[in-house]
Amino acid sequence: MNDFIYIYLSIKSRLLNSTLTVLLTSFGVLIAILLSQISNHIEKRLKSDGKGVDIVVGAKGSPLQLVLSSIYHIDIPNGNIPYESALEISKNPMIEKAIPLALGDNWKGFRIVGTNLDYIKHFNAEIKKGRLWNNDFEMVAGANINIDVGENISGAHGVINGGRAHDDHTYKIVGVLEPTSSVLDRLLITSVNSVLEIHGLENIDDHNEHNHEEDKNKNKHHDKHEEHSDEHDDNHKHNHDSNENHKKFEKNVSSYLEPEITALLIKTKSPVANINLPRFINRQTNMQAANPALEITRLTTMFGMGSKTLTFLSIFLISIAVLSIFSGLAGNLENRMGDLAILRALGYSKKRIFKIIAMEGTSIIFSGIFLGTIMSFFSFEILSHIVTPLHISKAKFIVNFEFYIIIASVFIAGCIASIIPAYKGSKISVANQLSQNI
Repeated sequence: MNDFIYIYLSIKSRLLNSTLTVLLTSFGVLIAILLSQISNHIEKRLKSDGKGVDIVVGAKGSPLQLVLSSIYHIDIPNGNIPYESALEISKNPMIEKAIPLALGDNWKGFRIVGTNLDYIKHFNAEIKKGRLWNNDFEMVAGANINIDVGENISGAHGVINGGRAHDDHTYKIVGVLEPTSSVLDRLLITSVNSVLEIHGLENIDDHNEHNHEEDKNKNKHHDKHEEHSDEHDDNHKHNHDSNENHKKFEKNVSSYLEPEITALLIKTKSPVANINLPRFINRQTNMQAANPALEITRLTTMFGMGSKTLTFLSIFLISIAVLSIFSGLAGNLENRMGDLAILRALGYSKKRIFKIIAMEGTSIIFSGIFLGTIMSFFSFEILSHIVTPLHISKAKFIVNFEFYIIIASVFIAGCIASIIPAYKGSKISVANQLSQNI
């Protein structure tokens, strides 16, 4: 009889036990691979999206929420901070670069981000089609957004789809970015002033000009007292004209509130600044400074507690499957001693008997691995469409080193579980077994 036919008939004779072992193995492999895929995806995205940001400054509240909403755009912002206060922070000598973010609107669930061109450069993004914005209410779209150059859109209030639409203002798409495999791929980028104007806030350029006019008038007022008395009339006339211009400017912006932004992304000049600057901001201002690395470590620790539980479950299922293979082969061996003795009498060598029994266990474990791998692929694809964070970040199933480690570990464990019954079966005494049967 062909060895494979014998193995098939042997497995079929204990079909229930074999099926249970295959299912246990497949579920163990399924959980292990899914955990590996999700963990690797999250870790990769956290590193790529948070790269180059040492501190995030925003409104008081949860520091983790501030980091998630400002860097990863997967949470609701704590609130806004005065632009003037953020501007003062950005002038700190410990800061190498500061990027403002103005959030609060979305288009079909894709967040609209008011910022400057440094945000595009931060991700080393390049234009695929069109150009970068030059004026307010011009917008650049990320690679994962189904929109084209020349289209006009209206944002909706809130960072989640379904808010009240701002129909009185429209954005024009002037460019589409190349894929960056980062959070930028799912964002709509425009100028800070565009977002501020929609929400009835003063333009930051006008605000700076406003402050500049005030400083200039103060200086002129101070200089007036130091000048000679014969120039008093001329200076008075000059200051009067300046004040008239200032009043005219105030009239133009009086209907707007003070400008506010959502967050400030900061890259510091040294590791020491990463420690000292947050302390200063948290103690001396009404704003909050969060360290992304610290908050993400805290997040992954919380995630790790849950993943460890599932990892133990995966190991438990695989261990039961391996023991089931061992017990199935060992328990069935006693009933097959007569058959094995006849095979030995027909000329089957010990090596061949060993191979047959070992291949039974290997076939079962291989079937479980194959089924578990197929299940893990389809399960991950389903999760990547159902789970929002995985869907918006375009999670993909990746065959990596950990994938092969899981497969190899389970396969080796199954083979080891088959060795002892196979060795015992190959050592059968033909004379003794046949005499007992007689």
